[in-house]
Amino acid sequence: MKLRQTSFLCMFFCTFAFLVSASQAQTACEVRKSEMAELGDWENPKARLKELSQIEVEGQCLDGQLIVRARAFTSCSPRDCKWGWAAGQLSFSGVLTFRFGGFFKAQHIELRPMGERIQAYVRTENHDPTIPNKTRSYILVRQ
Repeated sequence: MKLRQTSFLCMFFCTFAFLVSASQAQTACEVRKSEMAELGDWENPKARLKELSQIEVEGQCLDGQLIVRARAFTSCSPRDCKWGWAAGQLSFSGVLTFRFGGFFKAQHIELRPMGERIQAYVRTENHDPTIPNKTRSYILVRQ
């Protein structure tokens, strides 16, 4: 076998192996996405004014990696206020966490699935040291 033929075969097999591994990574990502109980639209039917009323959690596979983001809503009048989108991080303990930044405060949401319900811990971190930080807990149901 000549050097040119050997190089061509080596390149062919390397490309094939790369495509197979990329396909396997994408498949593994899709399986992980289907197993995530947090994905979907969740609502708090008992939300009072200025409380967490809804959260939308989305997942998308990009290059074999699962990217999760969420958009939260607070009960306002006449319609709910949007917090915008935030990227999610999954901790080793299985808690999905989002950080919504702001000028005066940052809000952290931790989601823990419980079947058809989800528990959301909202921790408000004020940038003004004279205002105390708050932590609240909400139970949301799937829409």
